[in-house]
Amino acid sequence: MSIPAKFRRVIEAGDPEWSPDKPMQAKILFGNHLGESLQIMTMTEFNAKMRRILDMPDSNPNKSKLRRLFMGYSDELTVDKDGRVVMPLAFRKKLGIVEGELKFMGQGDSFQIWKLENFEGEVDAPLDDWIEEQGADFDPMSLVE
Repeated sequence: MSIPAKFRRVIEAGDPEWSPDKPMQAKILFGNHLGESLQIMTMTEFNAKMRRILDMPDSNPNKSKLRRLFMGYSDELTVDKDGRVVMPLAFRKKLGIVEGELKFMGQGDSFQIWKLENFEGEVDAPLDDWIEEQGADFDPMSLVE
């Protein structure tokens, strides 16, 4: 699989150990909480999230669940200088593809990978419906404080 250039720039910027002579490193998350998508997270963002989880008090019952969710359902992702990655069969099965078109969706310091048809049904259509429900003069940024 080839990662589009704009997403490779995000991975580069979020990999503190990257240099032009080394492959880029990121984390790929694949837990059930992501539905039929995979999430690619920069090393910086993943480490920051893990730090927040590990800093939670041990008495918090969610700490072990979050550790398992983020540590247990993630793996290293190595991206070569041309933006290519080898996508393991298990991840392709989660997306529901062996071959076919993928959709990449930016999320700031991370991005999601979807099978195109699943993206259209689970992201595009529900967002379109939600925007339509808000009315003609709706400004999505009005929801941000």
